[in-house]
Amino acid sequence: MIFPLIHHLHYSWAGWPSEGAFPPEPPSAFFDALAAAWRADGLEMVSREWTPRQVQMTFKAAPEVSPVFLAGRAKGRLQHALRQAGTPCAFSRKVAVRSLGDNRSPEVQGYLRRQSVRADLLDERYRATLQAAAYEDAALDLAAPAETNIGRYWFNLHLVAVTAGRYRIGAEDFLGKVREGIFAWAEETGCRLKAFAPMPDHVHVAARGLPERAPLELAQALWKSLNRAAGCCLMGENVYAGTFSEYGLGAVK
Repeated sequence: MIFPLIHHLHYSWAGWPSEGAFPPEPPSAFFDALAAAWRADGLEMVSREWTPRQVQMTFKAAPEVSPVFLAGRAKGRLQHALRQAGTPCAFSRKVAVRSLGDNRSPEVQGYLRRQSVRADLLDERYRATLQAAAYEDAALDLAAPAETNIGRYWFNLHLVAVTAGRYRIGAEDFLGKVREGIFAWAEETGCRLKAFAPMPDHVHVAARGLPERAPLELAQALWKSLNRAAGCCLMGENVYAGTFSEYGLGAVK
């Protein structure tokens, strides 16, 4: 099933010269042309910082854009534009891509912890059942990057899947099946599950994704895994994907 993903996806990209220094920062017209090319890639440049030793840009990304794709288009188009402008510069193969959001990692993780213990949540027995089904991997440090041979990636996603018709997950033993579906999804996609918080009619997931996978791909895989585990179309089309890390969007604006 292909659904219109609700998303809030931002990333910072950092590149370095292979040797020496970058040329002086180009004029605005240079970046206007680049912005048009990046929009065709599903990327919208939000901010930039240009120094002789590092270029850092922040992008708002379409859900089908993976961090690896973003890194390739950010560096490739910038390097080509500099060459066309008569100021060629060789970039280091190493890059850094960090997911960003309005909320930082501690806030997202704290939010998931509080979900099943909210004071206004139904009766105590049901609250205890939801709390017992929740999961958090305290050993997984989302502040540490995933290292590859071409750079470092912080690709942290907060996913939310809502049941069809707001059906209660606790009915008909769906809670246990949903939990199984979450772990199956993590294994199938290569995601590292940081936390899972079930609610009566939706589930929250915080995970470290593989940088070559796009949020849309991971959200669709989650939807399929949950419904497969439930044995029916338990989850509806309302799925959200948001990026986050140790740094919020305010740090780069």
